Amino acid sequence: MRIVPHSRVQSADGFTLLEIMVVVVLIGITVTLVALSFNRDVDRVAELEAERFAALLDLVRDESILSGQTFAIEVDEVARSYRFLRADGTWVPVTEDSLLRPRSLPEFLDVRLDLPERSAKRAEPRVVVQALGEVTPFALTIIGERSEYQVTIDSGQNLVIKKHDHETG
Repeated sequence: MRIVPHSRVQSADGFTLLEIMVVVVLIGITVTLVALSFNRDVDRVAELEAERFAALLDLVRDESILSGQTFAIEVDEVARSYRFLRADGTWVPVTEDSLLRPRSLPEFLDVRLDLPERSAKRAEPRVVVQALGEVTPFALTIIGERSEYQVTIDSGQNLVIKKHDHETG
């Protein structure tokens, strides 16, 4: 009888960055839904929507780095919505990822996208996320009743959310 040495099976311990980011986004979405169902404070909802946009943009940045693909976020100010696109010769809507599905803001909020480098040729405003995770400059403002929340990318490629109170008069 011959004894065969036990073969080693390597197992990966821990979680990948993408798995952690997915969990963080899911927690953020859950918190947003709970807050929306219990609290109709317009300014709080605006803040949560700004946080959700920033979390999803961060997820898209991670995906672009891992996959080497270019993405964009297309904003429709009139419909108060945004959707994610993937560069595949042309811009193609992301359909296979439930986290990156099209999003609509509640009807009591407004949204405005400012792009300093906006091309007049583009029909829709887009925030572009390059294949290495670099995001084009933008300012997305979600407008509540008394406050507005502006999501921007700073010179160090960090996402920043700033609150601005409306002038009363």
